Amino acid sequence: MLINHLCYLISFVLAYHVGGSTASGTFTNNSLVRSGRAIGTKYLVFPEGSNVQLVYCLTVSTYSKPQGMFVVGVTAGLAWELPSRSTVLYENPAEVYHRRSRRELYRKVELMLRTQGKDGKACVLKAICKAAMRRRENVGKGSLSEEILHAIFTLPGGRHDIDPMTEYERTYHWGENCDEVHAKCPGVF
Repeated sequence: MLINHLCYLISFVLAYHVGGSTASGTFTNNSLVRSGRAIGTKYLVFPEGSNVQLVYCLTVSTYSKPQGMFVVGVTAGLAWELPSRSTVLYENPAEVYHRRSRRELYRKVELMLRTQGKDGKACVLKAICKAAMRRRENVGKGSLSEEILHAIFTLPGGRHDIDPMTEYERTYHWGENCDEVHAKCPGVF
């Protein structure tokens, strides 16, 4: 039922967005100038800060003795940021985006570790260094938490002139002794 509602919502949004343009491709405003590519390509753009949330709630009620009712609820939620610009600024936008979003994540992890009294920068750099030093044959053989941390702190391959190299990328590519270089952080997570 939830899937049906989501399908109706998505089809409504798409029909509204696509149906809002003129069918003939002509524009009544003579001052509006568009290239042939802009007319043929449509982008779905949302207001700045918009997101889509998927929330699943499960409530189970049980009767207990003596009289009374006990309710257990489980909620899981996901949120996705919606695009607020219709332009693609880079030749390889996905790779550049993933690099930049990781940097933002690393800054947030640094801040979280600082609130716990640790040197956040040193710990994040040490985790990146350890992820880079991990052998390929060991990938996929660790615990779930080890594999998640490895996936988070492993940088996407390749170098891009568009995206300048930061301290995170330098640490990942240098291949140094992680424990000596980042001694300010005694342990990684």
